[in-house]
Amino acid sequence: MAKKNKKSSHKPKRGTGWSIWLILIVIHSFLAAFATLSMMRTPDAVSRQWLITLLLLFTAAKAIAALGMWEWKQWGLYLYVIAVLGTMGVTLVLTSFLIWGVFWEAIPLLITGWLLRGKQEYFD
Repeated sequence: MAKKNKKSSHKPKRGTGWSIWLILIVIHSFLAAFATLSMMRTPDAVSRQWLITLLLLFTAAKAIAALGMWEWKQWGLYLYVIAVLGTMGVTLVLTSFLIWGVFWEAIPLLITGWLLRGKQEYFD
């Protein structure tokens, strides 16, 4: 017989503030993508298509990551960090290195880290 993992199956209660924050992460990801697309300055049509595709994939990844974090999954947290960093890079290229894109993405990431301080053990 295979041994079962001894990790507790008990999930911690997700507070109202954390639930609202995860919903705001999803809303923010779509608003940030829209803002980036409206301020786009990249002249080359071919590279612009690839960058827009990447931006939309990172936007979807942030929404999926929020769902993972909703269920206290470690992969959701890692996916969120990767998607935010990717979005920062794409935003810088699409907007000709306007620094607002970095702050627009970094602030929610920092708030998420602050909200999760001391709660790392909740994640599977």
